[in-house]
This record gives sequence, C-alpha cells and structure tokens, in this order.
Amino acid sequence: MKDYKNLFLKILKNGGLFFILIVFTFYFVFKDMDLRTVISTISEVNIFYLLIAAVSMCIFLLCEAINFRRNLSVFGYKTNLLKCVNYSINGFFFSSITPSASGGQPMQIYQMYKDDVKISHSTLVLFVEFIFFQTVTIMYALIGFISQRSLLLGNINSLMILFVVGVGCNLFMLMLIVSVLFYSEGVRNILNVLVRFLHFCKFKKADMIKEKVESVIDEYKDCSMYIVKNKGIIFKTFITKCVQIFALHSIPYWIYCSFGFSEYSIFTFVGAQAVLFISVSALPLPGSVGASESGFLMLYKLLFPVTVLNEAMLLSRGISFYLFVFLCGLFLLVKWVGDSKVKRAERIKAAKESKVYKQRAVQQI
Repeated sequence: MKDYKNLFLKILKNGGLFFILIVFTFYFVFKDMDLRTVISTISEVNIFYLLIAAVSMCIFLLCEAINFRRNLSVFGYKTNLLKCVNYSINGFFFSSITPSASGGQPMQIYQMYKDDVKISHSTLVLFVEFIFFQTVTIMYALIGFISQRSLLLGNINSLMILFVVGVGCNLFMLMLIVSVLFYSEGVRNILNVLVRFLHFCKFKKADMIKEKVESVIDEYKDCSMYIVKNKGIIFKTFITKCVQIFALHSIPYWIYCSFGFSEYSIFTFVGAQAVLFISVSALPLPGSVGASESGFLMLYKLLFPVTVLNEAMLLSRGISFYLFVFLCGLFLLVKWVGDSKVKRAERIKAAKESKVYKQRAVQQI
C-alpha cells in the first residue's frame, strides 16, 4: 500500500490549489460588499433552518456510509457504521480538495484496506456507488431542468451552456460504464478495431493500451455479476442514493427559509440546485470552488431577493461545503493523531515484551 501513502502526500500537496482558489473566490465575492451589512444580515437569520441544513449534510454523509456497510456485508465483512462513516468522510474531504474529485475514492480504498477489506471488494463497492451517484445526479438534473424550464430558460443562458456540457459529459461516462458492464464483448470488438488502427498508424503503445483496457473490462464484469446477483441490495442502494442527493440539493431551500421566505417550494430549489450541481461538475476544479459560488449568484437571483443573495450564497456554500470540509478535515486529523498514539503504544509494548523475552532467555542459559 506504499502507492496509497504516496498518493496521500500528493493529495495534500495538491490541496494547495484548493486553498488558493478559496482565497481568490472570497476576494472577488467580498471586494464590493460591506462586511458590516453582511454580518448584520446573517445575524438575523433563523438558526433553526441553518441547523436543518447542517443535518442535511450529515444525512448526505450518513447515506453513503449506509451504502458502504450494506454492500460490504454482501462479501461477509461485519463493518460497523462508524467505520463506514470514516470512509464517507475520507471520500468527501479528499474529493473536495482535489481536481475533478480524483482523490476521494483512492483514499477510501486505502482506509478500507487498513480495515482488512480486500482491494477487489472495496473497488467493486466504490464502483457501484459511483454508478448510482452518476445515475441519480443526471436523473435529478434532468427532472430539475424539465420542471423548472420556465424559470431557467432565457434568464441564465451562460449557465445553460455549462448544463448541456455537464449533462453530456456525465451521460457519456454513464453510458460508457453501462456498455462495459453489460455489453463487454461489443466493447472488446470496438477495442480490437481501434488497436488495429493504432497499429496501422504505428503507435508503439497500442498493445499496452489494449491490455489496460481489457483489465478494466474484466473488473467491470465482476461488477455486472454483482449487480445481477444482488438486485435487492442494488435497489436499496439506489433509493439511499436518491435520499442522499436530495438532502444535499435541499440545503439552499433551508437557507431560503432561514431568511423568512416561503414563496417557492423545496422541489423548486432541489431542481434548481440539481441543474447547478451538474453544470459546475464539468469544470475540473477542487470542490468546484469559484464556479459554484458564481453559479449560485447567477442562478438563485431568480429565487432570492437581490438584497440577501450574497449572504444566501455564503450560508449555502458555507454549510454544504466549507464547514464540512473543515469538520471532516478536523476529524481526520484527530483520528490520525489518535491512531499514531495507538501505534506508538503498541510499538513500545512490543519492544518491552521483546526485551523481557530476551532477558528470560539469557537467564535460562
């Protein structure tokens, strides 16, 4: 697992980009704002709804943990919910601070490996999670766009371009995955045609590419068999994922309620947030920092009064992202310190036992 430890250090190093983006984002957000007015406005919101928003984020993390526990149990692992919450927290934190959320799943695999979960099993469980995350994200985005099209069309054309790109990229990825899962032979045939073309073009690494793609196809085949054999588990995973994404997308609504507004329903906000979420997902930025804030100001000017729009953005992104990145990071730091103390104590104990054993051996001689 040395590669995963190196990856951990690389992720922390690349996290610098995340913090740089935060600095620039908040500079442009605050440069034309009166901080006293912002603080005064935020101090008057209803705390109860902010707590509901925070609970929604907890539900988001908990739902993923439930899915981990459910799917790992199929392989015979008696994993408690607390460990699975740890996997979920690792995924959220490292996905948030790395471009295109590339660091989350490797760190989850590493954490599961430390808990004696085979890499093949953890990879499969995470792959199932990824499939349903893509499916539900696209589903909510399309439903949101269709249900709120009269509100969206003609008002935010620039965001609609990103929406089309985001849906297109995510849908292409999902269709590619489904094709590999259930039409692997057809994908192999296409792969053989491409490899022959690369050979014709005298591309030296054609065989290496073929070997890597075929290994991925074999891994996906295991996943397709898992899905077919565990339909009940898969259905529950899908429903849990729907609850998870709904909880995440509902946060702007609770911020809306905290200001005392009630004109629009929770479904309007969930639909709008689903459109925004998939739109900014097309940009390879850590946590979509900058893009999400700009998109919020662009999209929610249709729902929030202009007088509180900036404050609403700060509260929504603050709770749904920055607060929980901080809390998850703090949790991981405390856990790392605790684990280090335990390992140090075990090493000291082992050293003492070894010393005692050697002394007894000498005395016997």
